[in-house]
Order: sequence, then structure tokens, then C-alpha cells
Amino acid sequence: MRQISRLVSVLAAGAIALCCWSGASAQQKICVDPGHGGSDPGGVGSGQQEKVNVLNTSLKFRTWLNTDTSDTGGGGSWSVLITRTTDVFVSLSGRCDYANNNGANRFMSIHNNAFNNSAHGIETFAYTSGGSTSFDLRNKVYEEALAMWPLTPRGTKTANFYVLKYTNMAAELHEAGFIDSSIDSVYVGNSTHQNNHAKSELWALQRHYGLAKYTPSTAVVVTVDNDTSGWSASANWTLSTSSTEHYGANYRVRPTASTSDAATWTANLPSSGNYKVEAWWSDGSNRSTSAPYIVDASGGSVTVNKDQQANGGSWQNLGTFAFGAGNNTVRLSCWTTAGYYVIGDAVRFTKQ
Repeated sequence: MRQISRLVSVLAAGAIALCCWSGASAQQKICVDPGHGGSDPGGVGSGQQEKVNVLNTSLKFRTWLNTDTSDTGGGGSWSVLITRTTDVFVSLSGRCDYANNNGANRFMSIHNNAFNNSAHGIETFAYTSGGSTSFDLRNKVYEEALAMWPLTPRGTKTANFYVLKYTNMAAELHEAGFIDSSIDSVYVGNSTHQNNHAKSELWALQRHYGLAKYTPSTAVVVTVDNDTSGWSASANWTLSTSSTEHYGANYRVRPTASTSDAATWTANLPSSGNYKVEAWWSDGSNRSTSAPYIVDASGGSVTVNKDQQANGGSWQNLGTFAFGAGNNTVRLSCWTTAGYYVIGDAVRFTKQ
């Protein structure tokens, strides 16, 4: 949502009354709000329109809500309201009136950001004078979105946006990446990533209500280490045990250079589907701050740059991607800023 459009939402003062949750056995009304629509395209960039992206994501979110059974009350956890289901224009007051008149318990607005091709990342807002319930919902939406998409964290924030100010329930507005960013647009306009983001919205709502976060009934986890079957690299990737943060017995090191010479992890996945991909490395001041992991997913290759000077000795999220059954690869190139090292250790695939 462009910055200029936010200015018009700062209108006459008004109070917001936050609804409180009365228990898991009561079905909660969730109002999903796809931003913009119709004559208002919202942000544009990378051949995409915000109004299209957020509607697609919101419809997928509605599907996740309608099929969720985490509420012990049975019969479906959520009663779903949605401010638009097609490419139509709905005014800001119309969105608020719809949520208020239908007694929504939570209001969740989904947007993409845009800023002259010069910014990227995820941020989430609550009303400046809102209460702790809105802030908690905002925080959990932000946390789950970052866990799902490895984009730049821009923080949890407050604002006087109209739909946050004039809704009579806890509300948040989520900016799911910058549509005009070459980094973010790979995620915001892709159907698989939109579905993953929609699932993250469900997970955030479940956590907000104190429900058990959805997890697959049968976990599928495939881990490939640098000294196991599935690992391959040139002799330029030397073995090391200098750091104690390694996964398994050791790890591999290679100087950065103007050539790819990628190390490759090949995982034999038992079934197709969406998998969360994570990487492990040992950190240090001589490591690259932009180690380029290349995830070869079903929809094409995606490069995720990670700072290996931090967060060593633990699994770090590269994102959630669609893969087919059989062999699938993640590669780590050394083609990045000169004068550093990239660390090849382990990669893990977890089916979602």
C-alpha cells in the first residue's frame, strides 16, 4: 500500500473498543480484508498489482480458516467474513462498517507495500491508541510471516490507518512485502508463496487465541549434511572443524569469488508438497554477510541471501517452497562480496 494512500486514513478522532475472547468453545468471527480493489490497484511493480495479490492471498486464507479444526468447540473454529471476494472497490468506511455491523471479533487486513523500487521487507501495524489485544495479534502475524518468508524484518509498528482506527474490534494491517522490490516480488506474486503466507496468518491467529499451532500429523524431515549422501562440491570447499558450531562432525569452507562453484545438497523427498527449508552454518567475522543459497523449487530457482556472520549453530529459515517427489536441491554459491568465506554445513527440508 503506497505511503501516500495512508495519509488519507488519518481522519476525525474516534475511539476503538477492543473485543475480548470468551473462550475456545465459541466460534470466532474473523474479518479478512484484502486491500484496495476495482479502480484502486494499490501498489504496482514487477508486472503485478497489489489488489490482485492480496485478494488471492486473502481467499487462500479464508480456505485455511474454513478447513481448520484446531478449536475444541468443533464444527469449525472460525466464522469467516471477507470484505471483498472479487476485483471491486470497497471504501475504507465500507470495510469498517462491514466488520462492525457483522460483529467481527478480529479484523485482519492484508496488503503489499510499494516505495519507488527502493525498499523491501515485512512490517505489521496496529492502531496507535489500540490495546494489548491488537498488539498481540499484530505481533503474531508479523512473527509467523517472517518465519514463512525470509524477507527483511521491518518491525511491528503503530499507525492511524482508517481501518485500524474505526473498527470496533482488535485489528491489524499486514504489509506482506514490497511489490516493486526485485527481492520481495518473487514471493508476493507467486501462488505457492501466497498460500504459504495465508497459512502463516492462520498460525498467527491460532497462537493469538492460545490454540495449538497446526502441525502435520506425520512429519516428513529430510536432512543433508556436508559429509552425507546428497552432498557434493568441488575440492575448493575444504573440510574444517575450527568452529564448534557445526552440525554433525564438521563443515565446509570456501573463499568468495567471481564464480559460482556451488556446493549442492540433494534431498530425496518421499512426496510432493510444500517444504520449509533451513540451513545451518557456523558464524564468524570473516563470513559472508550475503551468502547466496539457491533453492531449486518446483516453480523455479529462488536465491536467498543470508548473513553468516550471525546466527550460527542453529537452523535458519530460507523459506517454504513447493517441491516434487524425488531429488530436489539447494545450492550455496560463493559468488558474492569478495574477501570473505561462505560456510557449507547442513540443509533440512520439513514438510508443511
